[in-house]
Order: sequence, then C-alpha cells, then structure tokens
Amino acid sequence: MIQIRTRVRFDQAKVQKKVQAANFRSLGHAAATIRITAKRSIRKRKKPSSPGSPPHTQTGMLRRVIRYEVNRDREEAVVGPVNEIAGRLWNLHEFGGVVTKRRNLKRHRFRVGQHGPIRVTAPGKFVRTLLQTAAQANRATRLVEEENERRGANKPRRYPQRPFMKPALQANQSRLPKFWRDSVK
Repeated sequence: MIQIRTRVRFDQAKVQKKVQAANFRSLGHAAATIRITAKRSIRKRKKPSSPGSPPHTQTGMLRRVIRYEVNRDREEAVVGPVNEIAGRLWNLHEFGGVVTKRRNLKRHRFRVGQHGPIRVTAPGKFVRTLLQTAAQANRATRLVEEENERRGANKPRRYPQRPFMKPALQANQSRLPKFWRDSVK
C-alpha cells in the first residue's frame, strides 16, 4: 500500500494580483475591439447618413477621436469620442437631441473712431474699416445684428439618432466572454 501526503498552500493575495492583472489585460482587449468596430462603422462621405445608421464624416475626425481608457483601480473601461476634441456634437449623434444655441457675433454698439464692419462680402464675412461718421457706426452695428439674425440664434437644430457606439457594443457582446476565458495563469 502506498501513502501520499500533500500540503496545499493557498496564497490569496497572489491569486488576487493575478486576477486583477488578467482582468486589466482583458478589459483593454475588449475595449479596443469595441473601438475598432465603432471606427469601422463610420464612413467618410459628404452627405449625412440616414437616421438610425452610424454618422458619416467628411473629414474623418470622428473616427480619429474615438479612444478607450482602462482604469486599473476601478476595473472598468470607457470607450468613446474624446470630448475635448470632439465636443458635444458626437453625443448628439449617438442619442439624438436639439440644440438651440448657436455661435453669435458679440453684440456691440460701434462708435466713430473704432474699427468695424462696413460691408458684407459673404455670409459671415465683412470688410472692416475705421468708422469715420455716425452713419458708418450705425451701419456697422446694424450689420452685426443682421448677421446674428441670419445665423438664427434661437432656431432649434434637431439631430436624429445616429448611434455608433451602442451598435459596436452589441456587435461584440458575444465575443466579450472570450477575452476573459483562460486569462488567469
């Protein structure tokens, strides 16, 4: 008869460290996959996409600003356009919405002796000169007010939903568990 004795040591801290490292690595792979899928769904076209489909981009900027970041402490990943670069417009594409505020010229009452607009060459473009008479100063003030009205300060601009991040997540949902399978070694 053979007798065997074994001792098993379980080092919980070591196992937790391995699990956290594997989770960080797997989150990064999953986030990168979602990012690539979202980038590939956005086409470079001159005309806008139909509502409900991913947005088109004329310059390719939207594709370039989609990033991902994995937080090791919180064990989470964030994927999407960077707001400092992309602004709020991409959020409007994803969820839809209405924007009422537009960029207006600063309201200003021009006076004789100041530089101001005297003539419109194209929408939003002015010829500026030194204002020498009260009539020129009044005209400059009126031109700025007319330009602000033309820009439609309070006209709502509607953005239909053109999601690109949610479909990317849904397309990869079945693949996500594979990133964690056998990741702890």
